[in-house]
Amino acid sequence: MIEIGAYEQGGSPPLFAIEVRLPAGDLQTHWRRCNMLANYVAEYTAYQFAEREWAENLISTVANEFLEAIVRLSPPEAELTLRCAQAPDSLLVELLHGVRPEAQGAYGELLHALGGADVDALYFDLLSAARPSLDFNQLGLAMVAHDFRAAIAARLDAPAGRASVRVRVPTADITA
Repeated sequence: MIEIGAYEQGGSPPLFAIEVRLPAGDLQTHWRRCNMLANYVAEYTAYQFAEREWAENLISTVANEFLEAIVRLSPPEAELTLRCAQAPDSLLVELLHGVRPEAQGAYGELLHALGGADVDALYFDLLSAARPSLDFNQLGLAMVAHDFRAAIAARLDAPAGRASVRVRVPTADITA
C-alpha cells in the first residue's frame, strides 16, 4: 500500500456524510451521469452555506472534474464509491475505485505530483502539453488542486488494482 499526501486527518466526527456506490461502467456508458452525480452531491451539501449558489457551483465543479478523471481509470465492472463529508474546516470528497493495470504507473505519478508542493508548475505544464497517451483527465485533477486550493491525498493498492483518493477543499473557500 502506497500513501500519498496527508491521507488520514483525525479530529471530530463529520458534520454530515453521504456515500454512493455504483459500477464504474455505468458512468462510462452514460457520461452525463458524472455531472448529474456531481450536481446531486453539490445540492445535498450546499444548503448549509450562506452563499448557497456559489457553494453549489464550486462543489459541483470539484466533484465533476474529480469524477471525470477517475471514471476512465476504472475497469467497467469495478465498483466506484463516492463519499462526501463536511468537517469544520474542509469538505472532503473521496473516491474509492479500481485502476486498470496499464494506468497504475501514470496515475500514481500524477497523484505523487499533485500531493507535492509545486502544483502550480504541474498545472501549467499540463495546460501546455499535448494530450497524454493514457486516457484520463490529468488536467482535471490538476485544476481541482490549483484552482480550488484542494489538497489531494491517496492510498494506492497496486496488487489489488484499487485506489482511494481524497480531495479536501478548505471551507473558507466555499464560504467566500
